[in-house]
Amino acid sequence: MQNIKNRQNKKAYNYALAQLFSPSLLKKLQNFSDEKNIEFLIKDSGIYPNDDDWNLIKGLQLTYDYLKLNYRCEYIYMNEIANQLLLKYHNDNSATLLKEVSSNLSIADIIIINGSTVAYEIKTELDSLDRLPSQIDSYKTIYDKINIVTHQAAVKLLKKKLDNSIGIIVLDDNGTLIEIRKAVSNQELFDPIKAVFTLRQSELIKAYEKYVSKIPAMGTALIYGFCHNWFINLNPDDARRVFTEALKSRKPLPYQFELITECHPALKMLFLGREIPKKTCTLLYDKICIFD
Repeated sequence: MQNIKNRQNKKAYNYALAQLFSPSLLKKLQNFSDEKNIEFLIKDSGIYPNDDDWNLIKGLQLTYDYLKLNYRCEYIYMNEIANQLLLKYHNDNSATLLKEVSSNLSIADIIIINGSTVAYEIKTELDSLDRLPSQIDSYKTIYDKINIVTHQAAVKLLKKKLDNSIGIIVLDDNGTLIEIRKAVSNQELFDPIKAVFTLRQSELIKAYEKYVSKIPAMGTALIYGFCHNWFINLNPDDARRVFTEALKSRKPLPYQFELITECHPALKMLFLGREIPKKTCTLLYDKICIFD
């Protein structure tokens, strides 16, 4: 009976514990009062042993392990993709992982870029599949391959709902990613008119100057329109190459990749998918002692 009560008590904290791994955690790790709030929540939930001295990384690790078994929020799926599909095979920073990428009319959860662009759309036990068809339509005209990363109970419905070009990957009960159906390339569907809005102005300028010449003299306000028109008028194969190179160039700088390499496996996704200033990386490395 006591074990049942303990499980019920922890369940009441599930959402709050999952929110610990939100993007705001990086800022909180740099603030003593925020860390005390994290300590209070984790201890109050019953996850942290009462008799043990507080250790931030141990607290986050125990929270992650608990969520992985009991409340598999989006961060759990994202972090396992980072560990099992990116860092396991590309621990030399040779591939790029981006998260929450503007993609036509949708936001892709994760994109991994190496020689091709592969989208990973996450559908956890907590998610609805209602928006999935429109998300897939958005990704098909931009990315080479698309995978849905989900739980076992959703597989049967997804097989009916999705065409055979869409890959299906399951995060099983042991926390292992299992490929159920292999993704097939959609390269022939690439549409520069849709893809251009995922690119930054600086990336378009760099590509133009690499493949054509220096940007002609013009007002600053006109440069984006000039590069935009150049890109959408490329043939699809050339535009796809420019697109892939641009996204891959967003890989972490060495000081950030060092954080990713050194940190605990539960924390990888905190440092992936976005640019983190060098000052922040140094502060986290030196002050928080995450990398014991």
